[in-house]
Amino acid sequence: MQYTRFTFKPQFSGTAYDPEIVFDLLADLLASAGFDSFVPGKEQLEAYIPHAQANKCSLGTLLAEFPLEGVSFTVTHQDEPDINWNEEWERNYFKPLVMGGGRCVIRAPFHEAHPDAEIELIISPKMAFGTGNHDTTSLIIDYLLAHDLKGLSVLDMGCGTGILGLIALKMGASSLTAIDIDEWAYRNVRENAALNGLENVPRILCGDAAILASLGCFDLILANITRNVLLQDMKGYVKHLNSGGTLILSGFYEEDVSPLRTEAERLGLTFVAKTSTERRWSMLELGKSPLF
Repeated sequence: MQYTRFTFKPQFSGTAYDPEIVFDLLADLLASAGFDSFVPGKEQLEAYIPHAQANKCSLGTLLAEFPLEGVSFTVTHQDEPDINWNEEWERNYFKPLVMGGGRCVIRAPFHEAHPDAEIELIISPKMAFGTGNHDTTSLIIDYLLAHDLKGLSVLDMGCGTGILGLIALKMGASSLTAIDIDEWAYRNVRENAALNGLENVPRILCGDAAILASLGCFDLILANITRNVLLQDMKGYVKHLNSGGTLILSGFYEEDVSPLRTEAERLGLTFVAKTSTERRWSMLELGKSPLF
């Protein structure tokens, strides 16, 4: 497939934010407009969008929604020939990720196998996020590795590449429902499930939280999305969480914890724990009390 590469260089009129934070937020914004691959550098972010969609993207309107004040971008673009994503990732971004003291290895098909790892997950190289490298994904993976998931029914909301739900399956979860609003994610989860011999296990759906109305309840719900979406959809998560179940939220910064926790407790959930990284990304663990 032919792609158009856009290069974004940030300029600061006030606070000089950490470029990694700027690029994380920018990539989230661009992904909502059809960009599906990102290569961050020290001073710029390269973002790729299928050539056929490039002319349909209104960058001016999109960048006006950037959430940090005083940040603007110089933007250049050029058409690229068909891209070999294996070579792009191997050269520019994705290296095998080893977590949990070697228990879990996340790699691409072109990487060397790790037969000694308890959990080895293979991810198709099409997107730089959703590989475990991002702080929010790593926070949830660390949670999964620290808990017994055997026999649990799992819902992965905003599943992206499917990495979180697929790890849960490899750790003994009895079922997985993976949901994402993006058609690309729907296809990619299917591919990644097949790469790991799990193609007949997950229920993979394309849609938003409204699709939950047709589903049952789950023991563990993972939602690695954005603050506003989490606040909007949390009521649906709570409704479809089994009594005694756990809701894991991430995709937000430390300053977003308070409103999210307040909403969760308003809906009857119990705060269990908060975990944060040095870059201020956070995760909330919330429980639904059993009915007696």
